Amino acid sequence: MKLLSESEKRELGELARRNMESMAFPASEWEASTLAEVLTFPRVSVTRPHDHELITAGMVPYHCHSNCAAQQANDTEGRSRHVSGWIVYGVDLVLHSVVRIDGEWFCMTPQLVPTPSRFQFIPDPLIEWRLSSDGDFNVPYRRGVALPDALRKYPEEHIRAWNHFRQLLAKGVSAFDAREDTALKLGADFRAKGIL
Repeated sequence: MKLLSESEKRELGELARRNMESMAFPASEWEASTLAEVLTFPRVSVTRPHDHELITAGMVPYHCHSNCAAQQANDTEGRSRHVSGWIVYGVDLVLHSVVRIDGEWFCMTPQLVPTPSRFQFIPDPLIEWRLSSDGDFNVPYRRGVALPDALRKYPEEHIRAWNHFRQLLAKGVSAFDAREDTALKLGADFRAKGIL
């Protein structure tokens, strides 16, 4: 396993903070029904090229939507198509973007930690991108509703993880160490429910 530098630990800690916070929103009937609907859609297998290839091509870690939009915009032959949908992550679905090139599916987003070179993805034709009210960036919508970062089967578990993580931060624990502690303390519960 690769040893992480202090800057990589800080970046992973900040990524964990953003991810946990974005997954800790209140449960709703809309989320439950959307999750059930999306799970009926066909899945495709996506290939992730090597991280060094993606970084050399100018792709930014954990910025999937802008990476795929850039790939489509910069493809002078017009073979790349930006497709939004959902990564199957345990029992949750995580909002993600990939590209389809000549019938093949590719993830254009480098990762800081080792990840599988192939994964299951559900293209969602109902996702549309709208310009934000201030005109600075695009926002994903589905049937008129601004999308969260994920559709969760067990929202209460994500809220519990975020609360644990925040308590550690309040005690002065680094975000990276809080990430590790949360995974250690709550990981078994998550695995039992299929979240991880």
